[in-house]
Amino acid sequence: MDNTIRTLRRTEGMGMAYITAILRRDGHDVEMLDAFLRRMSLRETISEVKNRDFDCLGITAYDVHKRNAIVIAREVKRYKKDAIIVVGGYLPTFTAEKLLQAAPEIDLLVRGEGELTASEVFGRISRSEDWKEVPGVAYLKDGIPVLNPPPKLIEDLDSLPFPARDERKKAGDGPALIVGSRGCNHRCSFCAIPSFYALSGGKLPRRRSPSNILDEMEYVIAETGIREFVFADDNFIGPGLKNREHVERFAEEMRRRKLNVTFTIEARVDEIDEDILRQLKEVGLTRVFMGVESGVQRQLDTYAKGVTVEQNKRAIELVQRLDLDYYIGMIFLDPYVTLSELAENIEFAKTYKLPDGKGTSLVATSKLTLYGGVPIIDKLRREGLLREREMDLDYVYKDPMFRLVSGVANVVSTPLRLASRLRFEK
Repeated sequence: MDNTIRTLRRTEGMGMAYITAILRRDGHDVEMLDAFLRRMSLRETISEVKNRDFDCLGITAYDVHKRNAIVIAREVKRYKKDAIIVVGGYLPTFTAEKLLQAAPEIDLLVRGEGELTASEVFGRISRSEDWKEVPGVAYLKDGIPVLNPPPKLIEDLDSLPFPARDERKKAGDGPALIVGSRGCNHRCSFCAIPSFYALSGGKLPRRRSPSNILDEMEYVIAETGIREFVFADDNFIGPGLKNREHVERFAEEMRRRKLNVTFTIEARVDEIDEDILRQLKEVGLTRVFMGVESGVQRQLDTYAKGVTVEQNKRAIELVQRLDLDYYIGMIFLDPYVTLSELAENIEFAKTYKLPDGKGTSLVATSKLTLYGGVPIIDKLRREGLLREREMDLDYVYKDPMFRLVSGVANVVSTPLRLASRLRFEK
């Protein structure tokens, strides 16, 4: 659920919020601390944790958090050696062995979808029972990592309690994150989402019912007063008639309840059409995030997007025509990029005036980032381009000229510098 939109406007961590809600439902006393939402430094986070009274500390971590998670675990264990430290999320799901060996202070990891595992583990801990056989758990035994089989996926997402909103209420202004579905139909080579759910046998997204989603919206409004929502769904619309009908039922339920809210969605360029967007706009849609990724067809193919540059263009033009704000995600550099492709991508961004200062934003990633569970890793390893060091993954550029220029002129940072100046004169 590390949605790209979160880099633009900070919202609460939903993994932690759902786990908190589950544990409270089970009768546990749980406090939350969302350091990302509060814009806390590592030092501030550690100090805040030390000032609280607890028996167990749970940390939600993505790959970008790996160093901080390790430091927090070490500092907390040094301060409170009897505390049980648990880490869950994408990071421990895909790098369990390395993470446990790098930080033996961590007592256990929760891999995959965490609600059922957390409920069982903390239930057993509270009853002084052994938790080491619980599905989804990983831990060290005599210095050797033990990885239990993954947990089952939750079939009915409507059965989950609404995520805890403690930190959202404390943070004040800002949108509320909401999750309407889990998973994605597609298999982009740079994305670990399908791999995350596939560990438990999941192949297709699971969706909450429109009525359940709107019940949560009404709950958030009542609890916080917030009427702006960002959907963290990996793909809000989805392919095919069945998914389209689900979105239409959502729009109809929104019309019926008249909630007077605004919301942002993430959608693929080949799955949006004018009718769907108009229906959503009528009930509050104001902004669309589209993972365009590139204006170069070779890169789209490398990323396994299954779309064309022309489809990217048509989608952008459609959203513009409907007068919706939009974010465009682009990845300028990949292991196979050439200087001419980089120039072509910059020209693509210039053509669509990204950003334009009028509601359009470019979420530019200068370089394709690798982390556990990303499919392209195997390809790079086979081709000798992958560079691995402990939990860190990187690659060298295949094109000799690009490799030379990037090393001499630091081309890696150029796209982001350019992306901040994209009000070009033609």
